[in-house]
Amino acid sequence: MYTIGYDFGDTFVRMDELQFAVRLFTVNNVYAPDPQRVEVRREGDRVTLAASGLSWAGNQRRAEGSIGLEIARGADGRYIVTARGSHASEECKSIMLEVLGLDVTALTYDQNRRETLGSGGCIAAKPYPGFIMKMPLVFVEDGKGQTWYALSKDRAVRGKSFAVHEDPYLEGNVLDLVHQEDARRHAFEIDAPPWHIGRCEEPADIVRERCADLESHFNIVPYGRRSDVPAWLDEIKLVTILHGEHWTGHVFQTFAEMERSLHWIAERMPAHQAMAFLPAWDGRYYHRYPIYEPSEAMGGAEGFASLVATAHRLGFRIVPMLGANGLNLQYAEALGLRDVAARDRWGSESRINWVDWDYDLSVESNSVLANLGHPAFREHMIERAAHLVDTYRVDGIFLDVSSYWINDPVHSPYEGTLAWAAAMKSRYPNLLLFGENSYDALWGAFSLFHEGRAPGAYEYALYRYARQTHYLAHPAPGKGSGGVHEWAWPSGGQLPSGDTPEVIPTLSIVADTLTRHADEAEAQIAKAKAWRMHLPGLAGVPF
Repeated sequence: MYTIGYDFGDTFVRMDELQFAVRLFTVNNVYAPDPQRVEVRREGDRVTLAASGLSWAGNQRRAEGSIGLEIARGADGRYIVTARGSHASEECKSIMLEVLGLDVTALTYDQNRRETLGSGGCIAAKPYPGFIMKMPLVFVEDGKGQTWYALSKDRAVRGKSFAVHEDPYLEGNVLDLVHQEDARRHAFEIDAPPWHIGRCEEPADIVRERCADLESHFNIVPYGRRSDVPAWLDEIKLVTILHGEHWTGHVFQTFAEMERSLHWIAERMPAHQAMAFLPAWDGRYYHRYPIYEPSEAMGGAEGFASLVATAHRLGFRIVPMLGANGLNLQYAEALGLRDVAARDRWGSESRINWVDWDYDLSVESNSVLANLGHPAFREHMIERAAHLVDTYRVDGIFLDVSSYWINDPVHSPYEGTLAWAAAMKSRYPNLLLFGENSYDALWGAFSLFHEGRAPGAYEYALYRYARQTHYLAHPAPGKGSGGVHEWAWPSGGQLPSGDTPEVIPTLSIVADTLTRHADEAEAQIAKAKAWRMHLPGLAGVPF
């Protein structure tokens, strides 16, 4: 784990059993309070630190600026901590609160995601928002067997990171809580929203508190009160994934073969209770993004139109897949989209550089993660989605990698995703918006998610606001193929296994599913017909 291998010289302030310190990060360096210019005051249940100067390099050097820290006790005994900092000439990018005295033994950072101390007594950074964490909240197990929590009270979507590091000079481990400033804000000062830290007997109470924050400050509405969910979603008992054309050009099913698959399903269950989800209907999966026209190898526009018409005639709902940010540079210039890549604070564009599509044991990096916050890309994605609805009358749009977030210095992917969703809902009030993975502030943008893991967030909180089906890589009957997805054989991977009654049943169909493995497919359909939505945890709890 990356830490600093010398005595950094932090100034800790004690309140009761815990100690707190602050580090200020600029685009150039990291600073602590100048210990020669620190004033600490104690007034009742409140302690403040005010530093009128900064130190760096382990107190070897000094800089002009300030750091402030305030610690108060809440009515239930929790610590409420705010921190701020400034630098005379360097832009501030983040600020860290260090918590000493917990003797951390493990960190839980989402439902069923728990990590114990690793090599060197550390737990590597867990970032929010994104795939790793759905809430800016962790639960901490200490050396006495107690559970603590650390919750950010930010009213905006800004980066948070949680980690634990061992400090030999302090002879203990430290819980690190980092707040990132929005990279679009270029300022010489930074204020962290309050951190709430305390013991908890019932983690559900703290998750409920975060849900209340979502409903108060992020306009997230519980599912039963949402007005943007198509009524037919509550009838769905089965999502069938009709895999199309792989990145390498292999066609699992043509549009005509997909029609036959739908006929087969309709003979075995009421079609109005099933939704057909179409990944890679548009040609080589991910390779042709973001053109979004029907694959010629699968039957072209005529074949696609026939598939949608057949689905509707039988009673199915049909939802094709788009990528929230996939852009193959091969097509970027022609589309006028070369400059829409999501970028980090330093201006480096984000590449889709984690997939070995052709299995030559090296990744393909010829695509970027575009930013829906960029007006040109968002308009392109609105136009492509609208074309599918207007031309083919599809019933929904799936947006892949919708949970991707980066602290872009120009455009916010989060705000862009909300804007795309709002535009689609305004034009098409009965359209299903379906996302991949999630974090809590996105739960109002989409009515349905598929997730690489289940259940959806702490205490099943996702299901308070939206619904979930199985992941795109859900194994097909037979050999367990993940179809077009890069997890080719995912049965031993991270996908939900066993009974997950909170998740809408899923049947994946690839080339041989219904010809060689019909019995297994029929068994899955029989289970789907008997399925009833189960809302555990906080999903159905009024508060």
